[in-house]
Amino acid sequence: MSAYDLVALSLYPATPAQILETRKRTWPDWGGSTTLERYLQCYARIDEMEHARDGRMITWVLAPRDDPTTLDFMCACETYKRTGLVAYPSPDGPNKVNESLCYGIASVYTPEAKRRKGYGQHMMRLLHWVISSCNDFLDFPKEWGAPPPKVGGAGGAAFSVLYSAVGEDFYRDAGMQAEGKGGGWEVRTPWSWAWEVRSQIGTVTGRVEEGPGWKWVEEGDLDEMWRKDARFIKDSLERAPRSDSSYETSSPTAYVSALPDGGVGSFQVSRSLLVSEHAVPLKVWGIRKEIIGNEKATYATWAADMRFTPTLIVTRLAATRETFPELLEKMKEAAQSAGLEKVEVWNLPKDLDGLAEGEGNGDGKKYVRTRGWPLIKWYGRGETRDVEWSFNENRFCWC
Repeated sequence: MSAYDLVALSLYPATPAQILETRKRTWPDWGGSTTLERYLQCYARIDEMEHARDGRMITWVLAPRDDPTTLDFMCACETYKRTGLVAYPSPDGPNKVNESLCYGIASVYTPEAKRRKGYGQHMMRLLHWVISSCNDFLDFPKEWGAPPPKVGGAGGAAFSVLYSAVGEDFYRDAGMQAEGKGGGWEVRTPWSWAWEVRSQIGTVTGRVEEGPGWKWVEEGDLDEMWRKDARFIKDSLERAPRSDSSYETSSPTAYVSALPDGGVGSFQVSRSLLVSEHAVPLKVWGIRKEIIGNEKATYATWAADMRFTPTLIVTRLAATRETFPELLEKMKEAAQSAGLEKVEVWNLPKDLDGLAEGEGNGDGKKYVRTRGWPLIKWYGRGETRDVEWSFNENRFCWC
């Protein structure tokens, strides 16, 4: 792509007509057998949900500077503003934990006629400049012309995350500078663990028994559970050791995590119910173990993916080596009761890794996903490679 082409383009928040156009463009690839009308209705409902409203969700388009509202824009993406936490290691005492803005990035799409021209990657390069404060310490590349216009309510991110369907290279090389490669988003542990659920004759779909010491979480209970989970994440970051064999880097300069409350975690349930072309038979959306004395918390939440193999997708999980086996059986029970065929967890904590693969769970399978790779970009001091993305064992912040 020539320098002239880059100078002629910039990044803009989409108009309502452009938002509609982006969804019409993505429907043939992402809509499955859903009609266009239903596809648009589903996303109109999603726009109104807590995690997206009040400016938290913005659709961006790469468009000509001299015609930024054209429907013939080059490509588009969405950003979701999230509340996150950043913890800095302390040599003595609890780590310092700060609440910070972060962004989830979704729906990156270039239509076939405009692919292989560099548009998509350039859009992602410009995105850094509208969601972060990198202009406080970097000069905008002259080769790209003037910076994208500032947008009210956008910016100030400490980090951003996305889940890639095209591997790492495309996003890793979408950095903030015009020269060289790298500088963009970096991949983190794209592992999955899956367990087949054996059907049983006589199973009544949707019915589950709690059992002593366990409570099923229904949809109406999720918001309170996410609030408690947010406190658990903060407390855990305060206590995080300076080094650990489970870390991506030996000595992190910071630990980061998005928070699941404020509609973020609950969106996955709503998405399961809205977007699926099939009825979602789940009646419960999580399980928690009643805490006795000083026991550590044990719980899990999930959504459903009905597109291929009907699967219970775990969205958050907290357990110890002692409580995980029974928690896993409860997740299988929930899946089985709903007629689902598989339970899947992303990026299980390393202390549970071996336990998940064996020790009575021989039906489990560990593998590297080909889609949904978690990638992160850090905007603070230091390098992305030195930042530990905590609580990335699941997909609650998937957009």
